Amino acid sequence: MRLARVIRTGGIWALINPPSDIDKPPIGTIVQYKQSVDGGYEVYFPGVQGYAPMGGYGFSIYFEDLDNE
Repeated sequence: MRLARVIRTGGIWALINPPSDIDKPPIGTIVQYKQSVDGGYEVYFPGVQGYAPMGGYGFSIYFEDLDNE
């Protein structure tokens, strides 16, 4: 898992495994993420079960990668 920070917030994000949602995560929230098999990302929010599937473009708009390798 890698780390990223929320830099913009939007509306309600749908999470899967298990299905739920997160409403406007606060800017500055640190999340974990990993690359998914389809080339996008799985974003995990602290204290929330499940993850938000996201493409690379969406990820770059809403998150700042903290693991610059």
